[in-house]
Amino acid sequence: MPHHRRIVLHLHHGAVSRDLLREAADMARLLGLGLFAVFVEDEAVHGLASLPFAREFRLPSHAWQPIDPEQLAADFRHAAGLTKRLLDDVARDCGVVCGFEVRRGDPSVEVAAVLRSNDIVVLAERADVLTDSFLRAWRSATGSNASVLLLPPGMTRRHGPVAVLAAAGARGVATGAHIARIARETLIVLGDEAGRDAVLREANLSATHSQVRDLPALTETALQRALGTQAERLLVTDRDGLPPDQEAALLRVAASRGTPVLLVGPEPEG
Repeated sequence: MPHHRRIVLHLHHGAVSRDLLREAADMARLLGLGLFAVFVEDEAVHGLASLPFAREFRLPSHAWQPIDPEQLAADFRHAAGLTKRLLDDVARDCGVVCGFEVRRGDPSVEVAAVLRSNDIVVLAERADVLTDSFLRAWRSATGSNASVLLLPPGMTRRHGPVAVLAAAGARGVATGAHIARIARETLIVLGDEAGRDAVLREANLSATHSQVRDLPALTETALQRALGTQAERLLVTDRDGLPPDQEAALLRVAASRGTPVLLVGPEPEG
C-alpha cells in the first residue's frame, strides 16, 4: 500500500477479541502491511493500587479486598502474555508479520508515541451514537498524522465495492482506487459532478475506471441514497478533508451499514 507500512492496534486488558485481531490481520494482508499491537498498562490503575482506601471485587470469593500492587502488576503481565499469544496465532493464520510492545502510562499518550505518519491506527468503537467514549478514542486516534481505520464491532464482510468521497480530496480517491484494484472490487466515487471530475483528474483516474454517483451534499440521507442497497467493503476519504458536521454524518452512516472507514492521513514527508 503506497506510503503506509503497518497497521497499529491499541490493546488493553479486557478489550482484546479474536474477531478484532482477525479483522485487522485480514486488512493488513489485503494491503500488504505489517501488524503491530501496543498493549498499554494504564498508569492510572497502578496509581489506584497505591491508595489505602482502594478496594477491588475479587472472584470467586465475591469479597472486597485491598488492591495488591504486586498482584496487579502480575495480572497485567499475564494479560499481556495472553494477548501476544493470541496475536501471534491470528497473524500466523493470516500470513502477516506482526510486532508487539508493552508500554505503561496514559493510554492515549503511549499509543500516540508509537504512531508514525505512515501508520494506520485501528479504532474499534461504536460510532453510531458518537458517545463520549467514542469521541475520546476518536480524538486520540486523529491526534497524530497517522491514517485511521474505523472497524465496526462484529464486522465480518469480506466482499463489496470500495466507495470514496470525492469532496475530501484526491489522496483518498487514489488510495481507494488502489485498494479496489488489489481487492478486485468495484470503485465507487461519490460527489457532485464538477468535484468528481476535478478530483479524478488529480488522482490520475477516469470515470471509465469507476462508477460515479451523484452526491450533491454530504448528509446522512444523501449519502445513504448514493451508496444504495449493496453493502460496501470499505469507505475511504481523506482524514482532514471534511468539516465536523460532514464527518459526523459519514461516521453515522458507516456505523448503520456496518462499513469500515479508512481516513487517509497526509502523505509522509520525504
